[in-house]
Parts: sequence; structure tokens; C-alpha cells
Amino acid sequence: MFTIRPYEDADFDQVVGVWERSLPLDAVTSGDFVRRVLLDENLEPGGLLVAVSNTDRRVAGFALCLVLRHPIENVGLLEHRGFITAFGVDPAFQGKGAGRGLLEAAEAFFRARNRREIAIAPYAPGYFVPGVDKAAYASGLAWLQAHGFEEFSEGIAMDAMIGTFDLDERLRAKEAHLATEGITIEPLDFARLAAFMKFMADTMPGDWVEDARRLLGRMASGEAPPTSIFIATDKGSIVGYCKFDGEHFGPFGVADSHQGRGLGTVLLARTLRQMRLEGHHSAFVLWTGERAAKGVYGRLGFTISRRFAILRKKLD
Repeated sequence: MFTIRPYEDADFDQVVGVWERSLPLDAVTSGDFVRRVLLDENLEPGGLLVAVSNTDRRVAGFALCLVLRHPIENVGLLEHRGFITAFGVDPAFQGKGAGRGLLEAAEAFFRARNRREIAIAPYAPGYFVPGVDKAAYASGLAWLQAHGFEEFSEGIAMDAMIGTFDLDERLRAKEAHLATEGITIEPLDFARLAAFMKFMADTMPGDWVEDARRLLGRMASGEAPPTSIFIATDKGSIVGYCKFDGEHFGPFGVADSHQGRGLGTVLLARTLRQMRLEGHHSAFVLWTGERAAKGVYGRLGFTISRRFAILRKKLD
């Protein structure tokens, strides 16, 4: 009933349409599809699979399958793992075998590349969402679990309205106390770029380093505000950072040696205030954990908006 084959240029509009109908909370524009799928440096021929109806030649579904071809800093190529970062079947074709055909083809794709595990969807170079929305796509999650996927982690998305956000008396007092200890918080100056990149490489996950590098390139070209990254310094040494990209907040991190002093909270607050000054009325975090959700984010007005099941399947 369906032919499973690699994506072709003529499929462009249909795939974008199926994406919207099958994943309505995570639809992509044509520009996003070009930038984040077709131009992904890890996409290879055969990695974007489509299911085509043998009856009317319509695209019924798609699966975006990726393996790392370019190493992530401090991580490498993750040679045991492949990623499905987006998977959708048009509601008109659900329950008719298109999804099963796509999954079988995806597993064959990964086996041919000696992958021992498939993950949905913690793809560090650029996930759309970190997993499967437990509420919005409950039936899809159940289908994946019935086909051998297991939840091994959870991602939490949070949102905050920041149109009137400012540092309250408690936060200002905390910042003042940190200043007496020699800690300052300010936007990153490019004159400190080498020190910042060393701090990132020494203390932060490799995908965070690459994420910061991409944003820095846009800051240098004027595409992103020069205040997009804040740093915390202790007597001149960088010990923490925080960033935003449009309304997307984070990630942010503090060196282990400076944990537990409230530095992360002040960094976050300073960044949210800057986002408001840049004209943003809301902020969102796409992936955090339960502890941060109940802690620093919750204290600054973020509320949980989505929960994602991060899935994996072992391949024989």
C-alpha cells in the first residue's frame, strides 16, 4: 500500500504539510525545513525517508534519520547511536501501515551504519524537541513503545511571561553580595572571547560549546544582539555564563567551584531582564529536568508547558 523511499525535491511541499498535520505543536516553516533539515551537515542521502501512497502517490509520512558525521566537541561521533529527530504520519493514513514501513526502513538505515541504538530525539546538533510530547502525542508514544522503544529520560519545557520582569529586592541584594566577593555579571565582550571559549571547553558539555559558537558567529555579524550572552567573573576569571536566542532562553551553567552560591539564579535573572529590554514578552526553555523546573526556573516565574519522553531502542 505504501512505497518507502528517500526524499526527493518534488516532495518538499508535501513533507512540510504532513509535518504540520502530524505534529501540529512542532510544525516547521519552509525556511526551517531548508535550514534545519536539508542543510543539516549530518543529513545524508537516504536519511530523510518518505512513505508514498501507492494509490494516489501522496506523501503519507516521513522519518528523519541522522547519524553524526561531524564530531561534537568533547563527545565525538557517538558511533553506537542513531537519531530519529522527527517522525510523522498524516492523520489520513494513520493505522494503515505507513508508520510501520517507515520504522522498518529507519532501522535498516541505522543497521547499515552499524548503529546499535536509536534515540528519539536528543540530537545535540539541533533537536526540534528533545523527545515525544507525552500529552500531545500520547497515541504516537504508545505506538513507539509497542514497537520496542523505551523511555530512558524525560525532558521538560517551560515558559514564562517576562513583559514586566525585573530584578526584585532579593535578587538585587544577592547580586550586591556576590559583588562584595569579587563576582560580577555583565554581557560578554569580544575582547574576552578566547577566555570564554576556554571556559566553555573546560567546564561545559560539548554541544553547549558548539551552540555558543553558533550564536557568537551571529552576534559578530550583527544578526543577534551583542548582549545575547552574559558571563559571571570571579576576580577576572570567567566562572559562569547564560545566553538567549530570541525568546529561547539557555542553556546556562556555572563552574562546579561556584555552585550553591546563587550565581546561577542571578545570571538567569539578568538574562531575562535583558530579553525584556530587547523587546521580548516571553521566554521559553525547551529542555530541562525536574530539579531545575522546581528550583531556579520555578522561582523566576517559569511554568511547565510540556513533558517529553526521551526514547531509545536497542537494535539486534
